[in-house]
Amino acid sequence: MIKNQAYIRKFTPRQKALLEEIATAENIKSAKDVFLFLLEAYPDMKNEIARLNRIIQYKQKKIDTLRADTCTE
Repeated sequence: MIKNQAYIRKFTPRQKALLEEIATAENIKSAKDVFLFLLEAYPDMKNEIARLNRIIQYKQKKIDTLRADTCTE
């Protein structure tokens, strides 16, 4: 079960760099606000990633079909 409050005492250098990158890009001032932003944005990002993956798969199938057609000729 998730508690109402969380305390993070230490970030790895990579985590800190990512937090700072997001904070700068979104003009956010604190790590807490970055976390809340990410929690709210996660469902939309997940849906967008799934949509882009479907487009990539569709395009890859088209490429494979075109290659198969040109190889048989």
